[in-house]
Amino acid sequence: MNDEHRGPQGPRAVPEDALTTALRAIYSKPTGEAYWAALEQRIMNRVDESETWWTVPDRWTRVGLAAAAAALVIAGGLYLREQARLDRTMAYKAIVEVEGLESALAQREPLSQEQATLRKLTGHQ
Repeated sequence: MNDEHRGPQGPRAVPEDALTTALRAIYSKPTGEAYWAALEQRIMNRVDESETWWTVPDRWTRVGLAAAAAALVIAGGLYLREQARLDRTMAYKAIVEVEGLESALAQREPLSQEQATLRKLTGHQ
């Protein structure tokens, strides 16, 4: 472990005064197992005090449910709008295709009397 936090070492090193020594003692890491055992005990006591520390508070639940309901309403509205747009598109395409079919039939050569009679008898239109 290096001691870079201690500052420069060498002939121009700043001598430690009382304040630096006191601050170093205050901010040094704790020594001994007693500190760490006490810290663990304090943490575990705090966890035991609040049995439901991992659950969501009731007011957050209500807000979350309201947000989910709003999201469902918006998503449902967008879905219905898209379905209506698709229905309009399909209806338009159906009309265009039928009109295109009629125009293609109109451009065909007229049937002779014999062909028309044969089609009528056989059921072919």
